[in-house]
Amino acid sequence: MTGVRSLVLSLSTGSILLFFSELLFWARVRPGDSLVNWAQTWLAYSLLAFIFLAAVRHFRVRSLEGLFLAGALVGWLGEGVLVQTMYDQFPLQISWTGLAWHALISVCVGWYALLLALSSKDAWRTTAIAAAVGAFWGLWAIFWWLEEPADIATPAAFAAFAFGATGVLALGYWVFARAGAREFRPGRRSISIALGVLLVVFALGTVPATPWALLVLPALLALVWMALERNRAAETRPDLLERLGAERPPLSAYLPLGSMPIVASGIYALAYALGLRWQTNWIVYLVTMPAGFVLFAGAWLRLMRRKRPAIP
Repeated sequence: MTGVRSLVLSLSTGSILLFFSELLFWARVRPGDSLVNWAQTWLAYSLLAFIFLAAVRHFRVRSLEGLFLAGALVGWLGEGVLVQTMYDQFPLQISWTGLAWHALISVCVGWYALLLALSSKDAWRTTAIAAAVGAFWGLWAIFWWLEEPADIATPAAFAAFAFGATGVLALGYWVFARAGAREFRPGRRSISIALGVLLVVFALGTVPATPWALLVLPALLALVWMALERNRAAETRPDLLERLGAERPPLSAYLPLGSMPIVASGIYALAYALGLRWQTNWIVYLVTMPAGFVLFAGAWLRLMRRKRPAIP
């Protein structure tokens, strides 16, 4: 049962990451999208989710600093192994999107902040966070109108996508809560297999396409490992999985998530009616890209300065 539970938690976390890293980012159904494509992407994010959850458990991640560095694993393994976008426009792409989107938005906001609000059963808190994500979503989505090839989804099409995607997200949250995060106990064999898959993809796909990735990615991962290992030696409190797995919210607790597509669709429809043509992506990029570097440096330094508990 432990292996099944770990699999379910990885798949449900993968669906949360899929929403925030892909569905929210692309903000529409693209011409090449299909159920098969989405399923494959979900499985890829579930693999990253398993590594992320294993890191949270093994390194006793409790603080936001530790969470951000664990989120960096999602971003850098995704953008630096499964795809090779991290090596474009180097070194800015180290942050965008690995830190600026995956670690900050997908993990810290999508996985942690909303899961914590749901587990606390605070409807107003969940509504506020979901509405803020919805406002961001609606404003972000309109920049795709100016991207080549220009693709302007109608408000009705965007609303259908937003509500459908949020339904998938709510299901992911519900399954995660029901699976019991406290019982996440990945075995060494499963961790070795997951890392082995990523290593094969890196060796056969990434390195031939971008040889200098062989220097960049290991160096970045070593930085994360150093800080998280220091955290593991110093942390004495239960990790975040213990905290998030303490409660099982009732179905009514998920209703406030509806504010996300409602706000997003309202802003999108208003921009559509007014004929706005805003490059909102540049605003997000210019804020979050440097923020990713700053947050990583700050989190790394704070964890490296942690002291081992005194032995009585």
